[in-house]
Amino acid sequence: MLAIIDAPIILGLLILVPFFVILPVWFAWVALTRAGLAGPLALLLLVPFGILIVFGVLAFAEWPNLPRRRPDLAQTL
Repeated sequence: MLAIIDAPIILGLLILVPFFVILPVWFAWVALTRAGLAGPLALLLLVPFGILIVFGVLAFAEWPNLPRRRPDLAQTL
């Protein structure tokens, strides 16, 4: 079966597959660190359904880089 696959196709896969695995992890690492969260959380993208965990952390975590909102004076009276 491997004899059917040409060498350029195998070489292309050996180059492209790591590219499409490493690039999203790197993007997520940069996004998480800019949000003030831990960058190594991006490694969860390598785990099946890890992207759901990363999105959950991004959605529900307190972002340290964002300024905290002060309640309006009118709402407290």
